[in-house]
Amino acid sequence: MKKIKKQPDDSGVLGLGTLLGRRQAFGLIAARCSAADAASLREIREKKSYRYLAKGWVEFCDQHLAMSHTHANRIIGYLEEFGPAYFEMAQFTGISPATYRTIAPAIQDHALHLDGQVIALLPENTEKLAQAVEQLRQTATPPPAPKPAAERVAGLERRLLQLTAEISELCNSEPPGETRMRLGLVLLAAHERLDQLTSQFRSLR
Repeated sequence: MKKIKKQPDDSGVLGLGTLLGRRQAFGLIAARCSAADAASLREIREKKSYRYLAKGWVEFCDQHLAMSHTHANRIIGYLEEFGPAYFEMAQFTGISPATYRTIAPAIQDHALHLDGQVIALLPENTEKLAQAVEQLRQTATPPPAPKPAAERVAGLERRLLQLTAEISELCNSEPPGETRMRLGLVLLAAHERLDQLTSQFRSLR
C-alpha cells in the first residue's frame, strides 16, 4: 500500500511560505530581518514545521534558508531577549546586539527616548535614530562582562535545585484548591518551556 504523506496544517504552510519567501533576508545578517521574520523562524523551529521539507532543523537551515542553524538560533535568541524593537532599530540603524543592550532602557512604547525627545521607530526617523543611538552609545556605561559559561551553568544548577526543592515543599503541603490549580498550571508551563529548550539544545549539535 502506498504511504500517504502527511499534509501540513495551515499554520505550518503559512509560516514556511512566509519564511522561505523572505529567505534572502536571512541569508545576509540579522539586522536585515524583520521581527515578523524572526517570529516565523521561531514558530517553525518550535512546531517542527521544517520536517515537511527536511529531516531536521540543521538540514532545513542549510538547504532552505542558506544559513547555519547556529545563526538561525541566534536570530531567535535576539527576538526572545530584546523583542521586536531590536529588529526595527537594526533595520533603521544597523545597530549591533551589544550596542542595543546598552541603549535598551531608552526604548519604550515603540520609540527611543533621549533628553526629552521621543523619536518613533519609523523609517522617516532613520537619521534621527542613528544620531540618538550614537549619542547614547558614547555616554552609556558599558554592561558588565558576561560570566564564563561554566560559571553560569553552575549557577543555573544551584537555582534549579533550590526551585525544585521549593516546588516539592509546596506539593507536600497540600495547598488549597485554587492555589493547587495555579501550581499545576505553573508546572505545566514550565514543562512545556523546558521541552522547547531541550529541542533547542539538541539542534545545536
